[in-house]
Amino acid sequence: MKIGEIAKAAGVSTSRIRFYEREGIIPAAERGANGYRNYPADLIALLRFIEQAQHLGFTLREISEVETGVGEHIVSCTDALAMLAKKRDTITALIAEAQDRKRRIEALMAELEANRPAPRAAG
Repeated sequence: MKIGEIAKAAGVSTSRIRFYEREGIIPAAERGANGYRNYPADLIALLRFIEQAQHLGFTLREISEVETGVGEHIVSCTDALAMLAKKRDTITALIAEAQDRKRRIEALMAELEANRPAPRAAG
C-alpha cells in the first residue's frame, strides 16, 4: 500500500507515518522501483494501536517497548492489561499529588485572605 492509502485507512497523516518510521516506531517501508514507499496492510493495526495509546497518555518510548504481533489484536490481552494498569496507577498518583497541591494552595490563599490588611477609607 502507498503511504496515502495506509494513512487514510489508519486515520493518521502521512507526515506522522514518516515520523514514526524515522523514529523507529514502525519498521521502514520497502521501496518500489519507482522509489515510492510500499507499506504492508497489517501496518494499519499498528498505526491505530499507536494512536490509541498516545491518546491514553502513553509516550512513544512506552509504546515502542510493547511487543507487538500481527493480526487484528497486535498486543496480547495480558500485556495490554499490564500496560493499562501501570498507566492507571501513574495517573492515580498524579491526581493525588495535584489534589494535595490544590489543598496547600487553598490553605495559603485562606491564610493570606485572613491576614490581608483592611482597605483604608478615603478622605
